[in-house]
Amino acid sequence: MHTSPRRPLLLVGAGIREYHAHSLLQIAAAHPVVLVDRAVPPWARPYLAGEVTVGLSDPGEVTAAVGKFLVDHSVGGLVTYEPRHARLAAHLAQHLGLPGNSPATVATCQAPARARHVLREADVPSVQVHAVDDVRAALDAARTLGFPVSLTAPAVGTDPLRADCASEVRSAYRTLRRASTAEPFAATLNIEEVGLDGPEVGVEAVVLSPDEVRTVAVTRKTLYPDRSQAAVGYSIDAHDELLQDDTLTRLVAQATTTLGLTVGVVHADVRLTARGPLVLQVSACLADDLIPLLAARARGIDLARAAAALAVGDTPDLSPTREAAAAIRYLYPGTSGRLVRLKAPDLFTLPWLDRFTWTQRTGNAVLGPPRSGREDRLAHWVVTGADAAECTSRLSRITEHVTARIAKPASSPVSTR
Repeated sequence: MHTSPRRPLLLVGAGIREYHAHSLLQIAAAHPVVLVDRAVPPWARPYLAGEVTVGLSDPGEVTAAVGKFLVDHSVGGLVTYEPRHARLAAHLAQHLGLPGNSPATVATCQAPARARHVLREADVPSVQVHAVDDVRAALDAARTLGFPVSLTAPAVGTDPLRADCASEVRSAYRTLRRASTAEPFAATLNIEEVGLDGPEVGVEAVVLSPDEVRTVAVTRKTLYPDRSQAAVGYSIDAHDELLQDDTLTRLVAQATTTLGLTVGVVHADVRLTARGPLVLQVSACLADDLIPLLAARARGIDLARAAAALAVGDTPDLSPTREAAAAIRYLYPGTSGRLVRLKAPDLFTLPWLDRFTWTQRTGNAVLGPPRSGREDRLAHWVVTGADAAECTSRLSRITEHVTARIAKPASSPVSTR
C-alpha cells in the first residue's frame, strides 16, 4: 500500500453518532480530520483536529467558509460518509482541486432516472425509473410502469415508499416531498417498478481508477415485513457466493465506469432477476446504515478508511483479513403512537453481540407501517458469526428479548418486536 504523511482531511458532515461514529473513528485513526458542518456534536469532538462551522444548505456559503479556513491551513483531501452530502463534497473537491468525482457525475448518480438513461444508452442492464416533479406526473408514471411501484427522494436518502394504488402514490409523494424541501440539491422524486422477481442486493465497491473497480462485499437486504420497501436489516458474509459471480462483478464495474465515476467508494443496488442482474442505483458514496461496519466485521476491510485514502491520493489496502459474517437488525414500531416503554435485558456479555443501540426515547412519537422511516427506528443491533445463517439466528435471539410498548392514540398500549 502506498502511503503518504498524515495530511489533514476535510470531512463534510458529522452525521449521527449511532450510524456514523464508526466511520469517523476509522478516518480519524489515519488522518487529522477537519469537520465542515453547522455545529460540532459533542460525540465527534474528540476525533477532530479542527472545524469549519457553516450550514450545509448553501453550497456558496460552504465554499466561502472553507476557502477562508484554507487561507491559514492546508488539507490533503475531502470526504463525506453521508450520501446526502456527496454532491456538495464533489463541488468542494472540484473547487479546491482535490481528488474526487465530478459534481455532474455525482448529480447523475443521485438522479436514478437520468442515471438509468445513461446506462441504457450504453446497454447496461437496469430497472425502469421515472423522474417526476409533481403528483400528476407521479400518477402517470405509476400507471405506465404498472403497480406496485416504489417512490424515492434520491437527494435525501430516505427509505423507499411502496404504493399499490393511486391514493398511495399521492400519500407517498406528499411524504417524500416534505422530507426533501430542506435539501439544497433535492429537485425530483423517482418512481420505479418493483414487481420484478428476485432479491435486491447491495454491492460495496472501490473505484481505484477509471479502469479498476474492485468489489469488496455483497450486502444482503431483509425487507420490513409489511408492504413498504424499507430494510429491516442487512448482512455481509465473507463466503457469499455472489462475491465470485463474474456477471455481477462486471455489471457493477460497467455501471460505475459508464456513469463516469473515477475514484472513491461506491454502493450499487442490484436486482437479481430471472433475466439476469439489473442495476437499480449507484451511489457515489459509502453505504449508510452501518453497512461499512458490517464489511469491517465480516471481511476486515474498512470502507471509510479506504475512502479517506483515495481522497488524499493514496492507494488503500483492500486485502481481506477476516472470513466471517456480520448482520444488523433495525427495530421498527409495530404501530403509530407514543413510546411508553423500551426494555432490553443485559445482553452485552455475549461475545458475538457487537453493539445494541436505542435510537428512540420514551415519550417520543413514532409512525408505524407502512409510513415508518429511518427516523422511526427504535433500536438496532449488530451481531457477528461464522456465516449469514448463524447471524440470522443470533439476530432473532436478541429480538426475543427486546420490548417496546407504544400507546396508540385513544387506545391502550401495544407491544412491538
